[in-house]
Amino acid sequence: MDQVRRIERGDTLYKVNIDEPMYTVSNYPPLYTIVVAVINSVLKIPLFQSGRITSLFFSIICGIVIGLFGFHLTGNKLLGVFSSLLFWGHPYVLIWSSLARVDMMALALSLLGLWIIFRRWNSNFWTGLAIICFLASAFTKQTYLLAGPLAGFIWLWYHNHHRAFGFIFLFGSLGLLSFSVINAISKGGLYTNIVLANVNQYDLSWAIALSKQLLSISPIIFIICGVGAVLLIRLWIKNKSTHQTENHQQAFIIYGLGFYSIGAILSTLTVGKVGSTVNYFLELIVASAIWCPIVLQLIFNQRKMIKIPILGLLFIQLVWMLVAAYYFSRSSIGKQWQNLSFYDSLYQQVQLATQKGIVLSDDYLDMVVLSGQAIYYQPFEYGQLYNAGLWDATKLSKEIEGKKFPLILISGEKLDKPCCWPKLLITAITNNYDISYSQNLVKCIPKNP
Repeated sequence: MDQVRRIERGDTLYKVNIDEPMYTVSNYPPLYTIVVAVINSVLKIPLFQSGRITSLFFSIICGIVIGLFGFHLTGNKLLGVFSSLLFWGHPYVLIWSSLARVDMMALALSLLGLWIIFRRWNSNFWTGLAIICFLASAFTKQTYLLAGPLAGFIWLWYHNHHRAFGFIFLFGSLGLLSFSVINAISKGGLYTNIVLANVNQYDLSWAIALSKQLLSISPIIFIICGVGAVLLIRLWIKNKSTHQTENHQQAFIIYGLGFYSIGAILSTLTVGKVGSTVNYFLELIVASAIWCPIVLQLIFNQRKMIKIPILGLLFIQLVWMLVAAYYFSRSSIGKQWQNLSFYDSLYQQVQLATQKGIVLSDDYLDMVVLSGQAIYYQPFEYGQLYNAGLWDATKLSKEIEGKKFPLILISGEKLDKPCCWPKLLITAITNNYDISYSQNLVKCIPKNP
C-alpha cells in the first residue's frame, strides 16, 4: 500500500541505489499497485480496503474459471461447482483472499489465459488475448511466468507446432520488451528491485514444514489426485499403443492440466525462500481443485463398487478442511480482533509520533502507512540484503544514534531479530533509546539528552 501511495504521488516506485534512503524495496512488478491506485482514486475508500476488494474480486474470478474447467473437463455441472468450492474453501485461499496482496490477481490472470488457450487454441485473436493475460499475470507477480505459460505452450504444441512456437516467441518477446521499457524508465530500478534485491536465502526445512502443513490440510484430495494421475497416464499410454484418438477434454487433461500441475509443483519449490509462505501453494491448490472431480468421475465410471467408500472419505476430508479453515481464521484473524483495543491505542501513538518525525517498525508498518507517512525502512527486505552483504547499514545506524526517529516498534519479545534488524542497528537502538516490552512488542523511544 505504500507503493500505491508512491504511484499516487508520482514518486519513483523502483529506486536504483539501495544504499540511499528511503530504504525500501518494491519486489513485485507494478501491475497490482497500479490497479489498486486506480480503484482507490475512483472509489475514494480507505486504502487497505481498495487492496482487499481487488484481491477478493480476483479470488472470485479464480473460482469461476476453476469451476468452468471442472465442468468442461467432466461434462458435469455439479462437479464443476465442486471444483470451485474446493478452491474457495481452502484455508489458504480464504485467508489470502482478504489480504491486499498481489497473488490472487496474478493467479486469476494466469487462469484466464489458460482458459482462453483451452477453448480457443486455433484462433489468432484469442491466442493473442491469452498471451496478454499471461504477461499481465507475470507483471503482477514474476513467479507466474511458469505454470500457465508452460501449460499453454504444451497444449498448443499438441495441436500445432508452428502455433506453439509463435505463442512462445510472442510471449517471450513482448515480455522482454515490456521489462526493458519499464527498466529503462526506472533507470535500472526494476531489475535492481525484483531481481537483485530478491536475494533471500533458501531454507529447505522451512519448505518441508510448510509442505507438511499443506498435506495435513487436504491429504485425501492429494491422494485422490495422485491415484488419478497414475490412472490417467496408464489410460493415455494404452490409447497410444492401440492408436485410439483422444477427445478434446482428455487431451487437455494430459497436455494442459498435466503440465500446469508440473509447473505448479516447480513454482511451489520457491516456498523455501526465507520470508515465503503459503501463498506459493495457490497454483498447486488450483491444480488439485480441478484434478479431484476429474479423478472422481474416472474412478466412479471404472469402479462403481468403491463409490460409497470414496464419497465417505471425501466427506471426512471436506469436514477436516472446514475445521482447518476455522483454525487458521481463529489463529490469524481472531487473535487480532481480540487485541483490537491494544491496536487502536498503538495506532494513536503511531499517529502522534509521525507528527514529530519518521517512525520505524516491522510488523506495524500498516499503522505507519495509515498515518499518512511513507515507509522509510523496510526491515525484512533490507535485513536480507544486509545478511547477503548487499547493503551497508552504517548510514541508518548513525541516524538512529542521532535519535532521528521518535518511535521504533519491533514485534516480538526481544530486540535480537537478525532477519530484519542488523546487529549494528540494534546496538544503536540499545545505546540511544529507552526500551520497554509489552504484549509481544518492543517499544523504543529516544533517551532524554
